[in-house]
Amino acid sequence: MAVTVERAVLDQAEDIVQMHWDAEDWIREKELDLPARGDVSLADVREQIELGQWQVALFAGIVVGALRVLRSDPEVWIDDGIPATYVARVMTDRKHASAGLGALLLRVVDDQARAENVSVVRLECVETNVRLRDYYEQQGFFRVGRRDFEVDWPSVLLMEKYLP
Repeated sequence: MAVTVERAVLDQAEDIVQMHWDAEDWIREKELDLPARGDVSLADVREQIELGQWQVALFAGIVVGALRVLRSDPEVWIDDGIPATYVARVMTDRKHASAGLGALLLRVVDDQARAENVSVVRLECVETNVRLRDYYEQQGFFRVGRRDFEVDWPSVLLMEKYLP
């Protein structure tokens, strides 16, 4: 599968939101915990695209994956003074999930972080999603923190990896 990854454009915002909703539906089918569907809106995604935060994976011109990357942790989990790239969201179209697409997207983040002389990549993972947590560990991430919420959301783990 020849996939390209490029900066998202406004016309792809609906594809990104739909992929997010499809991923949530899939997680619900697997009976895993996740935040409420309302945490990603079309207006927010459009604004984030304009800020250059979204990238999409394209196969034959079709959006098959997406990721949102920030240059720092928006909620400052760890104030260690180390510059880090923060993966705010990574998702793949469920029809393409087994094709190594998630790993490709994470490698893109690693390459971009290295190009910016950043040696740490961080992301969050719902604690009860053992399958995803194991996947991130296979990709080189390790657990460095845990956050509980007062609202009815599951706990999340902060995971990071150091780049050579």
